[in-house]
Amino acid sequence: MYEEGLVDTQLDEGVWNRIQDRTNKKLSREKRIALYGYIVGIDRAAKVIKAIEYAEEGKGIPPYFVQAYWPIIEMVEDFIEAGPGAVARLKAVHRSIKKKV
Repeated sequence: MYEEGLVDTQLDEGVWNRIQDRTNKKLSREKRIALYGYIVGIDRAAKVIKAIEYAEEGKGIPPYFVQAYWPIIEMVEDFIEAGPGAVARLKAVHRSIKKKV
């Protein structure tokens, strides 16, 4: 996935280890689809995964993949519209789960 010689010369060892750890901890595609299914519906979940893959690769995301991701965007928009307290709670939940991952 990464060309180690190239990356090692540009990143310190700690950063490289964190990248590898995150890559190794990724859930299987099937489990990710199932979990995203709880948020966007199982019929859209595979498209959400594909949209994320495109984004990670820096590619443009086709509109039908964006449409599948839309429920997540709406969820974030609800936090924004609810105000600073809601945004702070969302960030707190995110921090707490990042510690567990």
